[in-house]
Amino acid sequence: EKFEMRPTGYDKIMDVPYLSGCFMMLRCDALRKVGLFDEHYFLYPEDVDLTRRIHRYYKTVFYPDISVVHDHRQESYHSWRMAWIHFVNMACYFNKWGWNTLTDRERKAFNRRAIEENFPPEWHE
Repeated sequence: EKFEMRPTGYDKIMDVPYLSGCFMMLRCDALRKVGLFDEHYFLYPEDVDLTRRIHRYYKTVFYPDISVVHDHRQESYHSWRMAWIHFVNMACYFNKWGWNTLTDRERKAFNRRAIEENFPPEWHE
């Protein structure tokens, strides 16, 4: 629930730490600065990795006035093969960024700021 930022209601412009790869508009200068999608990932979580790198230098903005219908289901929920790929790629992500959420200060700072700026006070920790 928190990861998807559901308590916000998705009704306001928000600077968020991660964006979904099903639809993104990116500045060329941001991609030149941080690089393209990491080719070590074949599906999942290449979008999280890219937007994490971008978020270090730029805002990564959720803009609710524009919507896109992604007419495709998340295959990792319906296929053991895709679930395995998702699992392996999440392991690659954590190998790159760190497994211990207690010591990943950057991720904690990104998430804390997103919660404080966008969530109701009862969600603040």
